Amino acid sequence: MSDLHLANSNLSKLPPSAWGHPDRHYAVGPEATHAAGRGPGEQDAGRWGEALEKASPGIREVVERTYKQWNTILRDYLRNETALRLSVGGEAQAVPVRVVDGMPRPFAEVMRGLEGLERLLLNRPFLVEAASGTRFMAEQSDMVPRRWHDKAGPSGREEIIRVQHTAEAWLKELDEAKAVDQIIGINEDVLGAYFFYVPEIRLYWVVIGITAMALGVSVEAMTIVVLAHELAHAYSHLGRDIDNEKWLTEKFAAADLNIVEGLAQFYTSVLCRRLEQRMPAAIHAYKELLKKQSGPYRAHLGWVDDNERGGEIIRVSMIECRSLGITDSAKFLEAIEKYRQGIRGRKKPRPDTPTLNGFGKEAGDE
Repeated sequence: MSDLHLANSNLSKLPPSAWGHPDRHYAVGPEATHAAGRGPGEQDAGRWGEALEKASPGIREVVERTYKQWNTILRDYLRNETALRLSVGGEAQAVPVRVVDGMPRPFAEVMRGLEGLERLLLNRPFLVEAASGTRFMAEQSDMVPRRWHDKAGPSGREEIIRVQHTAEAWLKELDEAKAVDQIIGINEDVLGAYFFYVPEIRLYWVVIGITAMALGVSVEAMTIVVLAHELAHAYSHLGRDIDNEKWLTEKFAAADLNIVEGLAQFYTSVLCRRLEQRMPAAIHAYKELLKKQSGPYRAHLGWVDDNERGGEIIRVSMIECRSLGITDSAKFLEAIEKYRQGIRGRKKPRPDTPTLNGFGKEAGDE
């Protein structure tokens, strides 16, 4: 049975907790991908895209440049961490990455409820700076005029405090609208998405830009986080293990959100930490995003402790999940605990000892 036939038949049978449930915008076949992120969300994306360009011109170009710069590096890291490969012998599985306009449907629905707040939301860091800056100025408002006299400017303490209170009031109203919480609280991949029936990764530059500015992190760092997450989906699904096996698409689609998103988040964290010396902003963006995320996007946090050989534990648990077609998150947690007990206490291999994650650079990077 082909993947496309599965998309048309078996998806409708999946429970709502399944990662590939048909209500999710990325669970579509090739014939529908051109419509993904368009339709109801297209007008919203245009308006927000214009607001983004006014607030910070060139965001799409930043997303494009960043993914091209880090794509091969992130894939190399994933191969080493997962021991999975998209190219084996003469067979290669391409998973292209595209930077696209538009918004996925779940995101567009949230943004329509925030109409009129575009400029405030995108420039929230300026309001934070205005509130803290005027608070500092008010504290210095007695000393500065004595020192600089007329050159201290036209505003006295009371006027400065009024601006401070105005900035704080705007922030309060913006925060009570819970704009950032609504955006990041969507339990579906909306900054980017892995269309697993195609297969293809899409990066939504408007959504990445909005989220980065709302969190006060760089667009480049947010792009790396999103790309790492979606590549982790692709490798966990299509990557070939030592037995040349991949995760059957039907079982991958049926797996619980906590498994599939948990794995992607776990490896995103690992990759961002590996990049810490070269790109420290990436781990910062990951942590800031994680603070606002919930549900399956935090499922990985209790899997392993920092003092354990977490990479090995999760890797072998993932391989078992794939090979046995595990879809229940409770069963996956049992596998993790089993391997935690088995691996705990074993000596770490010497640096020159070959391990499962000792693959070198893969030929024909996608």
